[in-house]
Amino acid sequence: MTTRRLRLVAGMMLALAGIAVTPTYADAPPPVTSTTVSVLAALPIRATTTTTSTVPVPPDARCPMWWSLALDVGFTIEQMPTLDRIMFVESRCDETQHNATDPNGGSHSLTQINGYWCRPSRYYPDGYLQTVGVLTTCDDLYTPEINLRAALALADYSRSVGLDEWAQWAWL
Repeated sequence: MTTRRLRLVAGMMLALAGIAVTPTYADAPPPVTSTTVSVLAALPIRATTTTTSTVPVPPDARCPMWWSLALDVGFTIEQMPTLDRIMFVESRCDETQHNATDPNGGSHSLTQINGYWCRPSRYYPDGYLQTVGVLTTCDDLYTPEINLRAALALADYSRSVGLDEWAQWAWL
């Protein structure tokens, strides 16, 4: 099932469950000030309409400020506890983190994406993340939305080659 269809089904399930859906026009996700966050739900209203619903963030979440954005870029609510753990262990939820000791130019930002994924290789002359349209350069990984999109692309890649979706974070 495609990501778009999954979002559509999730949005319809939220609507059927009676969760309030209201439009949002903000360019950036609102700051998280409680134990709930805003998440985009792809409801079949209009192609240009964005709607929101409330999703509970567990009280033990370590990076609740990034949950809304992660859900907006395509992570599922079921993936969020693992992604939350990855962001905390890898960067302590800080999008400016860089681990220069990792090979291939180090690892970058929230999920510590290794530079290998945005450098030219035998199979991806422009770099894997450039080829799939996630970014232009490794420095783009310091933008939280791009970093989370890159993490999602790597999870999708892992599944596509028969690995666990979190295989890029081997310490799990």
